[in-house]
Order: sequence, then C-alpha cells, then structure tokens
Amino acid sequence: MKKVLIHIGASKLQENTLKWAKEAGLYVVATDIDANASSKDIADEFFNISGTDVASLLALSKKLNYLYDVVGVYCNSDFGLEAASEINSKLSLKGCLPKSVKLSLNKLQAKKLMFRKGVPVPLSFTVIEDSKYENLIFPVIVKPADSCGSQGVSFVKQAQDVKKAIDHAYKYSESVMIEEYVDGDGVDTIGIMYDGVLYPYGIGSRVFSHLPYCFPIHGCSPLEMIDSEVRLAYSITEKAALALGIKNGPVKADLLYKNGRFTLIELTPRFHGDVFTSKLIFYSTNVSAVQELFNSMISKSLPKKSHIRNNGKIILWKALFPLIEDIDFENIFNELRERYDLLDVFINKNPLKVVNMHIDNSTSAGFFWVAFNSHQELKDFLSYFKHKYEGQFL
Repeated sequence: MKKVLIHIGASKLQENTLKWAKEAGLYVVATDIDANASSKDIADEFFNISGTDVASLLALSKKLNYLYDVVGVYCNSDFGLEAASEINSKLSLKGCLPKSVKLSLNKLQAKKLMFRKGVPVPLSFTVIEDSKYENLIFPVIVKPADSCGSQGVSFVKQAQDVKKAIDHAYKYSESVMIEEYVDGDGVDTIGIMYDGVLYPYGIGSRVFSHLPYCFPIHGCSPLEMIDSEVRLAYSITEKAALALGIKNGPVKADLLYKNGRFTLIELTPRFHGDVFTSKLIFYSTNVSAVQELFNSMISKSLPKKSHIRNNGKIILWKALFPLIEDIDFENIFNELRERYDLLDVFINKNPLKVVNMHIDNSTSAGFFWVAFNSHQELKDFLSYFKHKYEGQFL
C-alpha cells in the first residue's frame, strides 16, 4: 500500500522538500492556495486547497487514508499548522497536536506558560484600549500576538511612538502585545521532537534590519560559538517545546544571545522557512532535517545524532530588498559568481519594482546563498556587497 505524505504548500521555495519526500519513497499529495503553484508538478497529486482551509484538508486526509496509508503531514508555514495538527490528531500521526499548535501561535500565552516552566523569555503583556504607556521601561518591542514573518513588529524608544507602533501591529492581528526589549544577536535553531526528546538539526545566526522595524535580512551557519553554548541553545529549545506540550514533530526557535546567555523569543512547531532549513542548514551540514523527518515517518524511528557537524564551509543567506526600479539581477549574480562561491539564487516570480519603505519580509525580491572559508571572508563580502550595490538594496 502507498505511504502518503500530505504536503501543505507547493511554492518554488518548497521545491526541495517535495523532491526529498519523493526520494524518501513517499507518495506525495500537495496542496496550495495557488492553483498554479510552481512546484505542484513534483507531487504525485495536487489539490487547490488553502493551508487555512482546515475542513477541506481534513476531509482530503480522511479520503486519502481510506485509499492509502497516510504516514505524515508536512507544513512549513504558520498558516497551515492548525490543519496539520488536526490531521495528526484525527489520523493518530506522530506530530504536534491542536492544543500545542494553538498555544504556540498565541505568542503571549506561550510566553507566560514558558516563563512558568523556567524558559528564559522576555516579559510581555497584552495591549488594552486606552492604556497609558508613560511608565514603560523603554525601549520595548510592539508586535502582533499571532502573526509570522516579522510582520507588524516595531522597536519603540519613547512613549509618544507607542500608539503608532500599536496601530501598525493591529494591521496584522486583532491582538497586540508589548514586550521587553532584550539586546542580543539573533540565533535560530531547528530540530525534531521525538517522544519528548529533541534531535538537533541546525543552528544559525539572524541579523535584523534597521530600526524601527525588525525583520531578518541575512544570517549564516555555523556560528562563532563554542560547543557548550550550542548545546545550551538546543537545551532551551527542547525545554520550550516541552513547556508547550510538543512531544513530536519539527520545531524551530528564535533566540537572542549575549554574553553566554540566551533569551527565547518564540518556539513554533515547524521548521524555520526553507531559506534557512532547506538551503542554509543543508549547505552547511550536508544533512537535511526534512529528509530525516520524512524517513522517520516511514521507519517509525529517528536515529540519534550526537551533534550535526559542519562541512567546513561558512554559509551565508542574504535577502534582497530593492530600493530602486529595474535592478539587473542577472548581471549582479553573474558578477558574484565570478568572485565568490555562489551556491544558489531565488528571485520572486513577480519582484516588486520599487519599495519606499521596507517594513517586513513580504517585500523581499529574493535570496541568495554563498559559501566562504571563514567568518572573516563572510564579513568582507558583506562590506563589499554594501559598497558595490549601495543605493540599490536595503
């Protein structure tokens, strides 16, 4: 009998995960809100269903399980997590369950619970109408309580700017929170929870944009960090997952690091986006967490790895936020190939012509990945790129 994977999403950036599912020997049924999703033909079957249409996805899963053996559901976007968890629950699959998904997507409730369980998180509270903010200790972070992709997030330094930041956050959610600002370098982790134990699969940096908006613009893996600090980051990731009741399935953590200490910003029951998981970490380690997850769906086990080793290269991912019209991307990438080890390039199908103010990830024109022999080479490249293409990109 065919072993079926339901893959929620079939965009260009999900091309690798669809291919890996096929290579694992799974019969892949993909869904996407876009009837012309660019990677849909990789799947064995495709259905034009939104990741947020829980009822339709659940009905599809029951039908497929009647015909075949559905062994797993994969989703790498917050928008499809509720549906994925309902399928896990109804078909008794090894993955995150609805209660934990709902908790993780409510950032304020998740932080309160994790704080009680001893996870280092910033203090935060819900915005209440007509509240006074003069007594806040600034700076603070204002953000939607349940959005993703860094949308609606603002860094606020003074009381008179709080309302503007709150209004901005309300564009993305009906609930807004104010969070203690924690200084530090961005660190991302991914892993697979299996029977209550975290199997670590990748760690990398995340560098944020100019203020007042806070969204990632580039990052690298591996980090300039000693092994004990890496283990601590994974330990906090596991502790946070268990605090939210996540015992099985992929997880990702957003952390801040300074002076040997980590603060967890959020924990979500999925991998980081494909820019990080399917590209950066794969290029850095030659190990695919996604492939390992798919294999575990078939074998009903997950081999324990003591430590995922880097392959000797420092890998950079960089997002492109255009500031001018009609950028010649092909020429830019040809120039980079001549000078550097350019691994891969992704440009959105319909890149924006010009954006006066980038406020979140949604206005990125694309990404690229480059390999270096040292962190110093990487830093030199960032300086070169900024100077060479000054005025063209954020």
